[in-house]
Amino acid sequence: MTEQTGDVLVSPLRDSREIAAFLRVSESTLSRWRAEKKGPPFIRIGGVTRYRIEQVERWLASLGTDEHA
Repeated sequence: MTEQTGDVLVSPLRDSREIAAFLRVSESTLSRWRAEKKGPPFIRIGGVTRYRIEQVERWLASLGTDEHA
């Protein structure tokens, strides 16, 4: 599934490198979070990990609410 922006097709899925940069953590931290089942939601497509930026943003926002509970 892709989104169309003008004449350019843009995938709604991001790779680990992009998400690590977005979260300002290393790719190995992101990998560890996946193994510990405590990072942002992800999917695997053909053995490759992908993220939906909306789900990552939602996960990030939820961290702020958990601290004050």
